[in-house]
Amino acid sequence: MKLGELKARADSIQRSRGFKYIASAVIVLAFIGVSVAAYVASASPVIQRAVDSTPDTGGVGSTITNTDSAQLMLETVLKDARGPSGTIIGAGIVAIGSLIVVWLGLGLTYAALGLVLAVVAAPLWLFEATRDFSKLVMAIVILAASFSALMQGARMLLGGKGPVRAIARNVLAEAVRLRLSVVFIVLLIFGLAALPGLLDSDQPLRYRVQSFMQFGTGGAFWLIALLTVFFSVSTVSTEQRDKIIWQTMTKPVASWRYLLGKWVGVVTLAGVLLAVSSSGVFLFVEYLRNQPAIGEKEAFIAYADEGLSEDRLVLETQILSAQRTVEATEPELDETTIQDIIARRIEQIRQSDPNYVFTTDTEEKFRKDLLKQNRMLYFAIERSASRTFIFEGIHLRPDADVPLVLRYRVDSAANEPDRQYKLSFQLPGMAPIVRPTGLGHAHSLPLAPILVLPADAREPMPRVILPDDPNFTRAMDAYKADRLPGAQYITAGEMIDDGRFAVQISNGQFAYQTDEQGNIISPVIIPNDELIQFPGGGLSLSYPAGSYHANYARTMGILWLKLAFLAMLGIFCSTFLSFPVASMVSFGVFLMAESAGYVRLAVDNYSTLGGNNQVNFLKVIISFISYAVSWIFNVYSDLKPVEKLVNGQMVGGVDMLVAGAVIGIWCAVLFVASVLIFRKRELAIYSGQ
Repeated sequence: MKLGELKARADSIQRSRGFKYIASAVIVLAFIGVSVAAYVASASPVIQRAVDSTPDTGGVGSTITNTDSAQLMLETVLKDARGPSGTIIGAGIVAIGSLIVVWLGLGLTYAALGLVLAVVAAPLWLFEATRDFSKLVMAIVILAASFSALMQGARMLLGGKGPVRAIARNVLAEAVRLRLSVVFIVLLIFGLAALPGLLDSDQPLRYRVQSFMQFGTGGAFWLIALLTVFFSVSTVSTEQRDKIIWQTMTKPVASWRYLLGKWVGVVTLAGVLLAVSSSGVFLFVEYLRNQPAIGEKEAFIAYADEGLSEDRLVLETQILSAQRTVEATEPELDETTIQDIIARRIEQIRQSDPNYVFTTDTEEKFRKDLLKQNRMLYFAIERSASRTFIFEGIHLRPDADVPLVLRYRVDSAANEPDRQYKLSFQLPGMAPIVRPTGLGHAHSLPLAPILVLPADAREPMPRVILPDDPNFTRAMDAYKADRLPGAQYITAGEMIDDGRFAVQISNGQFAYQTDEQGNIISPVIIPNDELIQFPGGGLSLSYPAGSYHANYARTMGILWLKLAFLAMLGIFCSTFLSFPVASMVSFGVFLMAESAGYVRLAVDNYSTLGGNNQVNFLKVIISFISYAVSWIFNVYSDLKPVEKLVNGQMVGGVDMLVAGAVIGIWCAVLFVASVLIFRKRELAIYSGQ
């Protein structure tokens, strides 16, 4: 049989309905098998518990094996980390992609492509010098094949009669032949494929995962956003310039149908690219998650007697999570006190400068300075002093057994990088926890779940064992075996009192003062060298409020909403501007929207007063325009989905609904304006000049 006949025969088979049914059944059964296997593996012990032949000494120092540690980790802090959801979702992504390929009539074609890829990449994989190149080739081919399959699937979904669908299909066809869009698509595929090879394997696992998520999701979004802006402008403006639009509008096609079709096509293209990139990032993050962290001999199993790995703890509780963050409650000043202080300050100024002019802007500046100073004083702790900070609005059930993490940053003097202070953290009724703290960067302290050991002669106050303490797993083992009389296991829900949590922080090291015989006289605080201060956002409490996988899906949904807005913005600008001008305006609005949060912060610290405290009207105009821009895009900039995802913060469903409503209104307004403008255009004589 000749090669041409063989290809025709194979194509006939892969397009037949029987082949599609059989291949689909195989894919579904494989997915079910993988899901069941993942569920069974997660429900079973990691390794069969070894019989401990060491005699029981009845204390915390009893021997504990690695399998004990792994089991306890699964039962406490990491109870959800090795659940089957990640494997099931990953298998589902692969299964859906395979089903799309099969029902496109490309099952055997992609199977042959996979075989060729294996033949080419396998020899390269065998040699250390070419292994990275082999990975790059496989990643590029897989991403390109996924993009091609999803694009054809999108065309099928847009199939059928009607001008809107026809125009949208033409937009997708234009995307793969236009050089502008092809450049961005190639950059996206090559960037995602090359990114894993740039990770440093010697870094802690949490840094590798966080770096890949940051550049994978954030970098992909910016590339897709730039493509969306320029392509949405190009697809309308070039048709007007080259008079191609005559063929469409003389059908006739209503203006709103034409513009809606263009928008649907661009949004579909953005959705396809986002689906490819987000799926690739998700699958590789799941792969990294199951690699050994620092302090583990294999994934989720720490070395003997090391307890819970700090690298794994931070990864699972602060990165691959959906944390809700509550900042420490700030002090409040009543309006009477504020007005009294402002009046006294103005009186002092007028005594030295009788011509001083008091304005509303001056009053607002004094108010901001006063509140800022009051906050700085409240969050500053003198040497050897202590202060209790309250966190309010914590929504946890009393029986919630989840990680509770205190995040803090300390500033002192010049924040010398080689200096370390010791801070003491005290929960109500318990001995303080002393932690060495570097200056000028963030730290985290897990506060739940904890074990509390009863007071004794050496420890007059109940002692706390935290989840990241090397003794935590051994203490948990002893506690479960009833070898710790009087000990308590306290969960996060039990620490919260009516939505409030309190912790006392001391600027120094807690210790006990003793006499010559070693008897405890009183507790003391050994002070640090200087006053310490928690800057804005430098003291917060976080706790899980959902799953990482759902958080990831919501993040991708919000990014798609942003891309939909950019698509409509580009189409709106292209209805009355040439390609260069429309591109510049659209890109400028995109930058303003992304930087609105920074602009708002800058405006808050921007003074509109000139010399001699006189109002500078130019600065007032600048401040007004900047504030207006930040206000318009306030909802857009406050979303920060990638930043929240990478830092393990909750991207709430309410946030997604609000974003959808606001961006939907913006798109509707721009669409109506586009239609009204388009109807006024004399397209038959428009030359694009």
